[in-house]
Amino acid sequence: KMADARRALDWEAQWECAIDPKTAKAIRDDRKPEHEDTCSMCGKFCAVRSMNKALAGEYIDIL
Repeated sequence: KMADARRALDWEAQWECAIDPKTAKAIRDDRKPEHEDTCSMCGKFCAVRSMNKALAGEYIDIL
């Protein structure tokens, strides 16, 4: 379930699957990324975001 939620960038579902949802949500809230379709670690270099865009035939801007 976590892998599916991550692939979909579904933050609510990821928190539901987390061992410690409260802490996971607090970390995400504390490190808000510039765009909601990325994680706080990778930003526009997010592999999940890039793969989702590639599979959808969309342009991937990482520069």
